[in-house]
Amino acid sequence: MTDLHGQHHFATDRRTPHSLASALPRTPEVERVPLHPSATRPVIGNITPAALHASLSGLAQRSRVTADNIANVNTPGFLAGRTDFESSLKNSLRSGDTPQISGGTTSRSLEPTNTNGNNVNLDQETLIATETGLRYQLALNALDGKYTSLRTALRTS
Repeated sequence: MTDLHGQHHFATDRRTPHSLASALPRTPEVERVPLHPSATRPVIGNITPAALHASLSGLAQRSRVTADNIANVNTPGFLAGRTDFESSLKNSLRSGDTPQISGGTTSRSLEPTNTNGNNVNLDQETLIATETGLRYQLALNALDGKYTSLRTALRTS
């Protein structure tokens, strides 16, 4: 390999491409299995961030409606509002569609009323407000985790 001191001559591979292919180990042919459609979606464009944004939007609307209910606890004839965004979010996710970001639908409660026609139950509204706040924080943490992993992936690429 060395002719003179400090000078190297490398041998060239004289095998033909055909002989190189025959030198590789043979592997059996594997039957190709088609991927599920969800496996072919791009990772960055997946529906998780959209679902989390839709959840945050719905939870924010529920929080506003609950605050309105609590503010009108003593208003005669006031009927408590209820927000539903989970059913449309669930249907979107089941069908594989990207969830639409909206506040959901708000309807008036059909619970029995007090003598003044008001049906706001302060204990129930406080419970709903607490649960909504916890769910909002959970969705924010999940979204933050999603973006953190995306930022990490972009830094290592």
